[in-house]
Amino acid sequence: MNLLQKMTVNDLYLKGMSQPIIVRADENLIRVIKKFTEFPEARGVVVVDEDKKLLGVFTRRDLLDWARVKVGIHSDAGKLWLAEDTRLLKIIMSFTAGDLISPESSRAWVGLKDSLSQALQLMADLDLICLPVLDDGQIIGDLKLMEILACVVQE
Repeated sequence: MNLLQKMTVNDLYLKGMSQPIIVRADENLIRVIKKFTEFPEARGVVVVDEDKKLLGVFTRRDLLDWARVKVGIHSDAGKLWLAEDTRLLKIIMSFTAGDLISPESSRAWVGLKDSLSQALQLMADLDLICLPVLDDGQIIGDLKLMEILACVVQE
């Protein structure tokens, strides 16, 4: 893991980081889901305000929760999840991209100078597998868990 403390996000970014799906908070959620289906390699959606400032993210898992509610998927895991009344209510009331993000995801980002260790810790803390990469407040790419793990197994 020492390598992860030495390497920065910039080290991976230079190796060809992917571009995230970026949408405005007021964009219709159905349109966002359609965009997501056009980019199956994407892990999440970055939601920004009108000035392109990061508001938060949502992931494939959030979309699965949305499908459980909106499409009516029932499973044992779904029954446990439905006990979370606030999350259920939030999803029922989600019509735009901004409605689906969670407040804590506004801190779900890394900068080019952050260590890969810091990025991995943030992913673990927020239970995310993808983080937007910002440079001077602008979203320039995203960092995926698999990219970090590739560094771990090379040690």
